[in-house]
Amino acid sequence: DDESADEDGAISARVVTEDVRQIKASDKHNTPSYMDHHPLPAGANVSTIYGDGRIIKCRRSDDTYLVKLSFGTAYLRPSAVLCSIIPAEKSAYTSQLRADDRTKLERSTDMLAMGTQSLYLFFRLYQILVRRLGIAKNLAFSVRNDPTLINMVEQMPGDDPAALGRRRYDAFLSLVFALLDGGHTLQGSAAEGGKYEDRVRALLGHGGYELATMDKLISHILKNLQSMANDDTMWNLVQLYRRHLASGSFKPEAFRTEAGMLSEGEQMYAFQMCPVQKDKGDKSVLHMEYLGVISENKKIVVAEDNQTNEGANDNHTTKRQKRDR
Repeated sequence: DDESADEDGAISARVVTEDVRQIKASDKHNTPSYMDHHPLPAGANVSTIYGDGRIIKCRRSDDTYLVKLSFGTAYLRPSAVLCSIIPAEKSAYTSQLRADDRTKLERSTDMLAMGTQSLYLFFRLYQILVRRLGIAKNLAFSVRNDPTLINMVEQMPGDDPAALGRRRYDAFLSLVFALLDGGHTLQGSAAEGGKYEDRVRALLGHGGYELATMDKLISHILKNLQSMANDDTMWNLVQLYRRHLASGSFKPEAFRTEAGMLSEGEQMYAFQMCPVQKDKGDKSVLHMEYLGVISENKKIVVAEDNQTNEGANDNHTTKRQKRDR
């Protein structure tokens, strides 16, 4: 009994209790989350959930940013400011190539970029993602008008077809977000046991079979983005694109020459985005072209190989002439 009492006392000594304390308004500025937040300075270029902008000031009284956006001024919380935008790295070589280049794109609104196979793969995967989201949206707005799906899909209350379609599409997006977050809202893994596929079929019908592998598609996109972020060649090519963009125009020959120097012998692709004029620039067409290896080192190696082959042919001809004699 004495030993049991001693053990209970030791256990009680190790138990730590916590009391939940309500944070007063006067203590707001002393919270760890507030003290850890370092406000961005005025004039900093930032990326927000509403697009790129420039910070005018930060009001410390209510922890709000005043941001100048392309369509006006916005008051944003720090959570709406995604990151700061670092200015493009300057290069005297880029300026020299641009000064010597007389070529230009056919339309001033077009944009040019060059990248490695990783960038080409990202655009292709992104195209598939947009296409599948379009399929989901079309199904969400048309499932109500399909009599064959009345008894197969989940019915939602309401009489407005547009509102019902939007609600059904938002429900699908919530499933996708839950899938990315680990599926905690679907009791374990979202893809486990076909729960995700069952929910998609209940919302959109059997026409949503292409949406069953959304998790794998998004996983490939994220891995590809991470690979590009850690690639020094892609980083240098992005800086090259930003330098041309900041200059107000794209010089194709200068761009290709410097991209070849930065590519380090990798397979290269060219990308040109052309706004559709009849849609007032709201839509664009992305043209992609395979360039192969465009680095100067490749040209030197090819020239050396040609010289070697020519020398071998000369020697072979000389020996054959001697035998003929």
